[in-house]
Amino acid sequence: MKKIVVPIDFSEQASHALNFAIAFNEKVKGEIILVNVLEVPVGHLSFTGEVNTSGMEAFYTGEYIKASESKLEEWSKRVIDAGQQVSVHMKFGNAFTSISKMIAEENASWIIMGSKGASGLREVFIGSNAERMIRHAECPVIIIKGETHLKDIKSMAFASDLSAEQDLIAHKAKDIQEMLGLNMHVVKVKTPYNWLEESQVQKRLEQFAERNSLKDYTISTIEADFVDQGAVKFADDVNAGMIVMGTHGKKGIAHLIGGSITEDVVNESKKPIVVYKILE
Repeated sequence: MKKIVVPIDFSEQASHALNFAIAFNEKVKGEIILVNVLEVPVGHLSFTGEVNTSGMEAFYTGEYIKASESKLEEWSKRVIDAGQQVSVHMKFGNAFTSISKMIAEENASWIIMGSKGASGLREVFIGSNAERMIRHAECPVIIIKGETHLKDIKSMAFASDLSAEQDLIAHKAKDIQEMLGLNMHVVKVKTPYNWLEESQVQKRLEQFAERNSLKDYTISTIEADFVDQGAVKFADDVNAGMIVMGTHGKKGIAHLIGGSITEDVVNESKKPIVVYKILE
């Protein structure tokens, strides 16, 4: 059975992600796994998972945990009311580490999570949890940026550099296209740093579509200073309901120096972003 992990922090963004996950699971026919992480200081936890505090601090910590458990159960009822399978998990510690461990333990098929994005120095040195997730997760990640109704999504923008390694992403994009019944808009962003004549790009687009046996698609180019800006603008121009991209998941110094086009799109776009890992 497919498993969809949905990180929950009870924010508006998380609520939108859960609503989307429920609608998405109508197509997947899997199980939704809700995970909430309480970042209780490590010193307050015993080896049995119980909270080690004293006096009023223990009382307030205990009440906070009880309130979180109650709220998590309330959110799980939204899945149950939709007639779907759900499991609920509460973890303690660092949110990203705990969720990543849960994803590995459950062998997740999808991750669906809400995000505001990150900006400034925080983006450079830490990044949002959504960015970190798409950098490290091996399974596909769907980032929800606001209220999103799956039934209203009629098309997807697939931003690609048209290289051979993008063929795997193309086939994954075809899978979600077929599952959701979407039209696919394939776009190559032309920047001053990857400039090709229009005739050359059109030929490469046609070859890319042919070798990947694309159906119900259009091919286009757009000019922009940077790839992420072009991808976001194109999706807006064609009124695509979501953006599909692949990522190498750069980490460490490589990420700090080179950054990630996909993560930039996640920050800039208000549309759902579907991210697949490009295998080395």
